Amino acid sequence: MRELWQALLSQAQAGELEHWQQSPPGVLGLILLYTHIPSALGLGPIERHRYKARALCLAGIRRGFDTQLNLEQRRSFYAPLFDSDDEEDRELLARLLAGMRAQAADSDPARCRLGDWHAWWQQAGLQSASALS
Repeated sequence: MRELWQALLSQAQAGELEHWQQSPPGVLGLILLYTHIPSALGLGPIERHRYKARALCLAGIRRGFDTQLNLEQRRSFYAPLFDSDDEEDRELLARLLAGMRAQAADSDPARCRLGDWHAWWQQAGLQSASALS
């Protein structure tokens, strides 16, 4: 299994998976590949992987790809923003999480309970959940 993930990561690095960028699930797959697989393979936090995942995330947001995914998938789509130390990324993440919560409230009010979102806000490093209200 390790060899399969390594080969897939190598293909992505070589630009052989660029066609994945044409769809929301494809961009999500690349983000996950760059954010989770290097550490799972013991490669450590390689900065170029973080940079690539962040670039894919921001480009996908500009294209509206994130809004075409379900809430759990969107959380993974935003992983590079959760990991970012950049203040603008944190502010963007706060707005995106607030939007997700509002969307959940519209579609399923039970899913927008504050307690359900608190862990994501904490992971995002936000001072409090009230910052998103």
